Amino acid sequence: MKILFTTHQGELAGSTMSIYYLSKGLAERGHQIHVGVRKGTLLWQKLSDIQNLTLHDLQIDSYIDRKACQQIKKIVRDNQIQIINAQGGKDRNLTILSKWLFGLDVKIVFTRRQRPRNEPWIKRWFHTRGTDKIIMISNGLKEIFLSKGYHSDHMKVIHNAVPSDLESAINQEKVEVLKAQYAITGTTVVGCLSRKKSQEQLLEAFKYLPEEYLGLFVGIGEEEVDEKLVSNLKQPLIFTGLLNHEEALHHLKLMDVNVLPSYLDGFGLVLVESMLLEVPVVGSNFGGIPDVIEDGKTGLLFENGNPKQLAEQIQRIIENKQLSERLKKEGKKVAKEKFSIETMLNNYESFFQSIL
Repeated sequence: MKILFTTHQGELAGSTMSIYYLSKGLAERGHQIHVGVRKGTLLWQKLSDIQNLTLHDLQIDSYIDRKACQQIKKIVRDNQIQIINAQGGKDRNLTILSKWLFGLDVKIVFTRRQRPRNEPWIKRWFHTRGTDKIIMISNGLKEIFLSKGYHSDHMKVIHNAVPSDLESAINQEKVEVLKAQYAITGTTVVGCLSRKKSQEQLLEAFKYLPEEYLGLFVGIGEEEVDEKLVSNLKQPLIFTGLLNHEEALHHLKLMDVNVLPSYLDGFGLVLVESMLLEVPVVGSNFGGIPDVIEDGKTGLLFENGNPKQLAEQIQRIIENKQLSERLKKEGKKVAKEKFSIETMLNNYESFFQSIL
């Protein structure tokens, strides 16, 4: 198959890693893969020099960028592209416009990764009329789109994935260096590895947690959260700012619990990474997070807006060693079986073939 993946983003985010795993995996299976992304982005760098994969410097500046439409037309026609899989908001619009403006003979598939913030009827009509199918990365996300008026038969659920051998990326010496750097040996660490989402919920939960706990916020700076929340807490807090993927994974291994408090996530890739690295997880009962966390089996859930319940779930894991070990064991097992790269690639491959 000849497939073009597009995104106007491509910097540090779970979506970037997902596009990387998907496009690289399909190229390694022998498909002719093209990726349209701005040159110099993290995704561009990670995909350089992969056999059967061609990068295109796709410059997208707006939702109606005619120059970008011309670029898409040229990529499709020059390379006889059969399927465009649009991954970002701006390029989703532009792939449809390109097909309609230039009469491109190509199938268009969207991948949606987060809850829709604003879905007026005209946008819903445009996206369903202009696509052959829309991929949802979780059943929970599909339910949200159903509630917005999208039709079930126009959506296909394919979960995100993480390499099953993720633990091989961890250098224990680096972990020990970080422990010494942050002086956290023997300290209980409650962490959150995520770019800015709803970390304030975790900060609120610290009001109900022991003072000797340490809060480790990986991916954001202290300036990104409410200053009053931070100043009123007695626990020590560490904010790392943005880190590359390898650094972030090593910080993940410092945590006794990893919390994903979110009103946005359609999946929660970091939860699967945590499970593979045997770090127990707590996540909000929202969107695709329950697709990953089976409450009481692979992690624990809490209701958004209830920081006291979040604190209680954190305490359950830390104080109940038997529960913690069970979550680690079952979480790793499910992550390998249900959210493997091999499973994701099989699902995308069969799905793409079915629409051609």
